[in-house]
Amino acid sequence: MTDHGLYEVLGETLDDAAGEAFDKVAKLLGLPYPGGAQIDRLARGGDPRAVDFPRALAKRPRDEFDFSFSGLKTAVLQHLRQRGGVPQGQELSDLCASFQEAVCDALTQRTLRAARAARIDTLVLCGGVAANSRLRALAAERGAAEGLTVHLPSPRLCTDNGAMIAVAGAHRLARGERAGADLAADPGWRL
Repeated sequence: MTDHGLYEVLGETLDDAAGEAFDKVAKLLGLPYPGGAQIDRLARGGDPRAVDFPRALAKRPRDEFDFSFSGLKTAVLQHLRQRGGVPQGQELSDLCASFQEAVCDALTQRTLRAARAARIDTLVLCGGVAANSRLRALAAERGAAEGLTVHLPSPRLCTDNGAMIAVAGAHRLARGERAGADLAADPGWRL
């Protein structure tokens, strides 16, 4: 982002976004909505190395920055089937920590790779997943190692992107942009 409304997309999700993956895996585990917060809470007492879940698009070229979490969700489902259902206690915490680590590792690795390629020196985490404690810690740690400034808004401000959409709309309105009465919602629209 070089200014309000001026964005260059470096990477995007090819299927489910990270937040959707958290929520869908939480549903598989029988955890209440919103699932990301529940997984984060359980993961704090777990071992992130307990289950070797795949990293999204790990074999893609280093100059591609897209994300995909459908394979990871499938890996969790297969793990549950092989184990005969949802684990309890420490095993559930380990599973949550392992899943969370796979998501956060993929997100931070690709984001930092994109930042290097685009010569970006400042990152801002936003959206609901930005409230995840492991993502915040990993982004801060890896960003510092790369010499990047990483801004982490208060977790209470990291709910969903509704506020971001409202601000983007306010800036467009201030620039005189208007939509006709035939405007229809499209989740694929660019900011």
